[in-house]
Amino acid sequence: MIFRKLTGNNILRVTISVCIILVIIIYFHFRPNSWPVGSEALGCLASLILLATTALLLWIMRYKINTGLQQRNVALGLYFGLLWTIEISINNLIRPDLPFRDLLDNIIWAIIALLILTTATRFAIRTKSILEGVRSGFWSGLSCGAVACLTALLYIVFGMKYILLDPPNIKEWDVFKATSNSPGMDVYFAYQTFAGAIMHLFILGAIMGLLLGLIGGVLGKTLRIKRNQSD
Repeated sequence: MIFRKLTGNNILRVTISVCIILVIIIYFHFRPNSWPVGSEALGCLASLILLATTALLLWIMRYKINTGLQQRNVALGLYFGLLWTIEISINNLIRPDLPFRDLLDNIIWAIIALLILTTATRFAIRTKSILEGVRSGFWSGLSCGAVACLTALLYIVFGMKYILLDPPNIKEWDVFKATSNSPGMDVYFAYQTFAGAIMHLFILGAIMGLLLGLIGGVLGKTLRIKRNQSD
């Protein structure tokens, strides 16, 4: 019975819900000097509101959006998000030197973007609809970003020691510790990593997915028209 409920939508909702719990832990555990207010803490609270709103909308709309195509796009996005998990883990566990690290990050980002674009184009061709391409890009992008966000938040809460061992992070802390609002390196990089986590969810996830979905939708519709004309 439990495995029957492990649909893409349910996994996405659970992922967002776990992110909310982790954000609350981060807010109370990693306290800047200006806590409970200040830019870091208020940014954390604002992100918490965004995450809670997203979770609420997913719950309210669970029956309206639950179609075969939507479920498939969410599932694909969750798989795509594992590439972000690999990238984040490489940076924090293996810690490759620069500029190879930046090159690897860009390659993984490009692969994910290509996968979302290809998926949106494919669904637009299949359904003969630009809108379905847009929907495909949005849902796969949001789900992909949710996995990335969850991964980064888990590293903050449970893997901070790995973040603090990263040589570039150590150098950055040496430069900014005197002017930072953080009492320690852990607090500083908790919020630096937190900003990246939220960016992966909403910017590199939902917004990028929406844009790629629009491109894929137009491309898929165009290819479908050309195919029909050639037939």
